[in-house]
Amino acid sequence: MSQPASLEQLKPSDLPSPPQAALQILRACSQDDVSSTELSILAEKDPVLTAELLRVVNTPFFGLSRKVQSLSHAVTILGQRTLRNLVLCLSVRDAIGEDAIPGLDTTAYWEDSLRRAVSARLLGTQIQQNSDDCFTAGLLQDFGLLVLFYLRPEMALYWEELRNLDPEARFSAEQQYFGHSHTDVITLLADTWDLPDELGQVLGAHHHCDAIAPDDDSSKNRQQLCRILYCADWMNAIFTSSDKSSVLSHTQQLLRDHCGMQEEEINTCLNTLAEEMETAASSLGLRIESQPDFEQIMRDANIKLAEANLSYQELTWKLEQTLKERDALALELELELQLAREIQESLLPKELSDDFPITGLNVSARQLSGDFYDYFVLKDGRIYFNLADVSGKGVYAALLMAKTSSLFHCLGKHIHEPDKLLAHINNELHETAIRGMFVTMIAGIYDPRTGSIKMVNAGNPPALIFSPGNKVQAIEATASPLGILPNSVFPLAPEIHLGAKDCMYLFSDGATEGYLQEGGEMLGLPGLLKLIMSMHNLAPKDQLQAIIEKFNAASATLHDDITIMLIEGKTSA
Repeated sequence: MSQPASLEQLKPSDLPSPPQAALQILRACSQDDVSSTELSILAEKDPVLTAELLRVVNTPFFGLSRKVQSLSHAVTILGQRTLRNLVLCLSVRDAIGEDAIPGLDTTAYWEDSLRRAVSARLLGTQIQQNSDDCFTAGLLQDFGLLVLFYLRPEMALYWEELRNLDPEARFSAEQQYFGHSHTDVITLLADTWDLPDELGQVLGAHHHCDAIAPDDDSSKNRQQLCRILYCADWMNAIFTSSDKSSVLSHTQQLLRDHCGMQEEEINTCLNTLAEEMETAASSLGLRIESQPDFEQIMRDANIKLAEANLSYQELTWKLEQTLKERDALALELELELQLAREIQESLLPKELSDDFPITGLNVSARQLSGDFYDYFVLKDGRIYFNLADVSGKGVYAALLMAKTSSLFHCLGKHIHEPDKLLAHINNELHETAIRGMFVTMIAGIYDPRTGSIKMVNAGNPPALIFSPGNKVQAIEATASPLGILPNSVFPLAPEIHLGAKDCMYLFSDGATEGYLQEGGEMLGLPGLLKLIMSMHNLAPKDQLQAIIEKFNAASATLHDDITIMLIEGKTSA
């Protein structure tokens, strides 16, 4: 086991960080004189954050009586404290990517964190504490553990062991394995993110609540929140610990001592967790497994006790049978994924002649891709095109990709105005949206006879127009992603005219967030510009292939799907 690094040696750049707009909002919310207008302006700097705030505010989790249509309205209704809590929850959720720690089950981690948050919220309501503050602190309280794994990913093999321990045993094991605990890290992170002092103090002390002296009403509230977090940690352990019986007994005593709850209230609270978990997960866009109720947990504990009495021979036989079933299922799943990938590839446009003005390339980071592109010729000779990226990865993203691609190809043959086409697709996606997923898309119509392009950028990275003399023009997003709000407007960008030597590049964020060397820095938009310029003299198909090869040479596995499209200015006029 490698020696742990000292926390004092860590630089802020070593730690995960929220988007700049989120940090600015968190800092602004700590100021008493900040206005709702100022907060709205800060949030609107990040279109994805804006869209996500609106989506979450309009979920049942907030229970608003009518739909909130604008961010300024949302900020006014929520107020500074709730806005801060919501931005903090979203920032924590997105600070470390799903695949950033190989070997760590991040889905299970977020399920546990969400259960602590929901437990804290239920306890806060029970003893008349601010439920939003309790939920936010509950979601954050073990984030330091995820950061420890992020800083030392080779330690991911200890995740399951730590998860099966009760909170106190896990706290000791963290210090043994990492040299630090999650409370040490969250205290450091609270300073880096400029969290309010009272929140940072509670998060850093939730395993030693007596360290907060109850000198006045404010410190008494902090100590009470600290004890809520400690109880919520033990409530989660009922669902994760290998010794459920003793954990349940200890948790019931904690709830009696710290929250004044009776047995009936405790059982009601634990039985409510499953339903509350599903509502909170849907609102925050977190993926969790189907939740067992409290009675099911107890039944499972009894079953495990009975299984422990099976003879060694019976256990060996069961293991062999299970391994065979696992291998058979794994083979079946592999075949299904191969078929699904073939279906996905069939949705991409067929290669046309070498002089066709549009070329595209899609490379998946996994077997299934959430990126896609399309182009087809209308009867009058104009060409419809798009490039899109579905949020998330895996099967859900692949299914939404297939649906969106089919809608574009089918509706585009009849709706020849890109803004109206995206409005139709947006409404269709919103009707069946699940798990907070959305689609960023650039779509437009290109007339190769005149070089004109009518285009909409809905939340995608900017389109780049290259002209002779290394002149570059960026066409930024003018609308939010698809599938978030119904009846949204998707304004056209100013009409573009490609000259005979001009060309336009469209790309998904996998192209700017990739790496050109193992352990190097993220490419970013400036790096992508430089890479494109170095390939600019190649034929279109060769250009795109050479760019992808650069990414493949840097790593055996891509960090994200990469899709690139090139449109040449081949005017006949």
